Amino acid sequence: MFDLSQFDKAPTFVPDNQIAIVLSLPLDKVIEDPTQPRTEFDAEELTKLSEDIARRGVQAPIAVRPAVEGIYQIIHGARRFRASGMAGLPTIPAIVQPDEVAFDDYSQVLENTQRDNLTALDIARFIKKRKALGESNSQIARNLSEKPEWVTYHLALIDMPPEIQQAYDAGQVTGAKATYELRKLHGKDPDAVKELIASGEEITQVRIREVVAPVRAVHTIQAETTVNTSDPESPPMAIEKMAAVDMNVPVVAAVGQSSSPKSLTVPSVIGIYQGVPVQVLFQLKPSEPGVVWVRSPEADAQREVLADQITLIRIEEATP
Repeated sequence: MFDLSQFDKAPTFVPDNQIAIVLSLPLDKVIEDPTQPRTEFDAEELTKLSEDIARRGVQAPIAVRPAVEGIYQIIHGARRFRASGMAGLPTIPAIVQPDEVAFDDYSQVLENTQRDNLTALDIARFIKKRKALGESNSQIARNLSEKPEWVTYHLALIDMPPEIQQAYDAGQVTGAKATYELRKLHGKDPDAVKELIASGEEITQVRIREVVAPVRAVHTIQAETTVNTSDPESPPMAIEKMAAVDMNVPVVAAVGQSSSPKSLTVPSVIGIYQGVPVQVLFQLKPSEPGVVWVRSPEADAQREVLADQITLIRIEEATP
C-alpha cells in the first residue's frame, strides 16, 4: 500500500518539463488529499458534472503536488477527479504545483469559498444569448446537464416587471424558481405581488404559494360571474373554474353538460397576462413547448409568453 505520509516531505526534484505544463495523468496515478477541508460532495451535482465531462472533457486542469513514487496528490479538483472517474475517462488534465507554501490547506479552503460562481441572472443572460442563436430550451438544458424546466425558471429573470426586478436586486427574492413563481403570480394578480414586496419580508416559494391560494379563489369567483347562466347551452361553471384556477388541469366535460354544446365558428381565447387582457393566438405555432403567442388589444402587438402565466377568463366568438 502506498504511504501517504510521503507527501508530507517536500520533493527534492521536480522535472522542468512538468512545471506550468498541462499534463495528461492516468486516473489511477492520482489520489485525493485525505486532509482536504472539503469532505461533502453532492451526488446529484457530481452526476451532472460527470455527464458534462463525458460530452466535452475536463475544461479546467486540476492541480496536483509533485509525484512521489509516480503518484500525484490532488491540491484542487477533487470534484473533477471524481466526476472524470464516473464518466469513465482514463486520464485527467493536471498541472503540477511545486510550491507547497502557496498551495497549502488555506489554498484549498479559499478555492472553494472564493470561487466566482455565476449568479442566477448571469445564467439567465447566457441562456438568452444561446436562444438568440436559435437554440431551444431543451438544447440548452442538455448542454448544461440540466432539466428543461431549469431553463424556463431562469428565463423568468429576463425583462422582469420593475417591482420584481427591484425585489431581486435587493435580495428580497433569490433563486430562479422563486422568481419564476413570483412572475407567474404577477401575471395573475400584480397587486398581490406589490403587496408581498411592500411587506419587506423574504419572498420564498412557500410564501408565494400562501399568496397564490386566495388569488386562485378570487379568479374562480370572477370566472363564475362571466358565465351566462341564462343560456342553457353555456359551458358549466365547473369548466370555467378549472381553466381559471390552473392552466395545467385539462378541461373535461362536467356531469349534466349538454350533449350538443354550441360550436364557435372562429373561437377567440381571452386571458389575463401580467394584469392586462390578452388574446391567445393559438393559430400561431409556438417556438417551443410551454409558450404561446398572445396579442394585447390595447397595444395591438403580439409576443410569445409562458403559457402558465396566463389566466384564462373566457372563450368567445371572434369578431370580424
